[in-house]
Amino acid sequence: MTETKQLRRLKVLAKRYARANRIAQHQALDLIAGELGFPHWNKFISASKKGWQANSEQLAGVEAFVRRPLSAATFRKADPEAMSRRFAHLEQAEHGMIGNHAYRLQELLHDVIIAGEGWSIRVPENPGAIPIVETFTEQNGECPVLDPEFLETALSLARHRAAQVRGDISVDWPRRSTKPDLDGVVRHPLGRGESDVWFCLHCDGKITGTQIAQNLWHCPGCGASPLDIFDEPFWSDDGGKSFLPVKEDVAVERDEPNFRIVDGRPKLDLNEEKFILLIRSALLDDATNISERLGALLAEISVDDENCAWIALEADLWPEDKEPVQALAVSALLGLEVELESVWSTIPFAWPGLGEITSSTTEYTKMMLDTYAQHGGSPDRKA
Repeated sequence: MTETKQLRRLKVLAKRYARANRIAQHQALDLIAGELGFPHWNKFISASKKGWQANSEQLAGVEAFVRRPLSAATFRKADPEAMSRRFAHLEQAEHGMIGNHAYRLQELLHDVIIAGEGWSIRVPENPGAIPIVETFTEQNGECPVLDPEFLETALSLARHRAAQVRGDISVDWPRRSTKPDLDGVVRHPLGRGESDVWFCLHCDGKITGTQIAQNLWHCPGCGASPLDIFDEPFWSDDGGKSFLPVKEDVAVERDEPNFRIVDGRPKLDLNEEKFILLIRSALLDDATNISERLGALLAEISVDDENCAWIALEADLWPEDKEPVQALAVSALLGLEVELESVWSTIPFAWPGLGEITSSTTEYTKMMLDTYAQHGGSPDRKA
């Protein structure tokens, strides 16, 4: 594959990936470059101009990457680095079986998640937080995580991984952040100084250095993250004198998880935008020629809070005596009362009658261009 063909192929793959996952083209290009070992697309282009080419194995890797979906909408607007981390988490997931049930175990943003069909358990980064069990069935339903022995095994796997994650965090932090001195003084892992007393911005709790170090810099009272922990209560009017000490002395990993039943069924959320989309689609069903189709696309549609719909159709494009049967039927299904109106406004092309003799956009476009050339001069072309 020549350099030009290879570059063109990579751009096509990036475009396909961007469209499939509804992300920006430049994000997809950067992700493709990342699969080839470059920090971003511009670096890849610079190397390509100097003669660098991907080998067949690298191209196969990019092809496989493009076939892998970006399933989490949460990361749709993230930067390429964040999305790459997401893929790394998915690739690092461990797969196994508990009895006859498959599971996937992975770390995500320092939380550990073990999940299977219809259930998941999340062990938070905070050592004192209660694990969260989510199921798609009632407590008396058939779900493996409702079996105490299964739950105990799954929790053990997740907690073991969580201990490894917390160990890795501790290694990355300064030693004084996890080991207080004889006076209980510890250093904030984010560089906010040293102290033997710390304050939680979230709950106004007063925490000892030993407490906060043992709980991996999460508030033992409310669970707030290290971002909310400060050595000075700058938000307090009395310098923190009214703040109460957090009672819990050490982080205790609770045995009983918190169960949550999740309704995974899709929920229909109808709003004005969706009402208009369905009504316009129905108008296109009613259209039998190009003029009427253009009238459906250009129709003014609005829906108010009292479930009344207003449809204004361009008189030169939609026959005044033609009732939009499908649009009215869809509106009735949606519980909307419809008011129809004909309006006169500027239409996109002259000679609207041309669109009444064909249902083919290609044929109409040719006739329209020919008629402009014969009677009205060549149409202006504006980018």
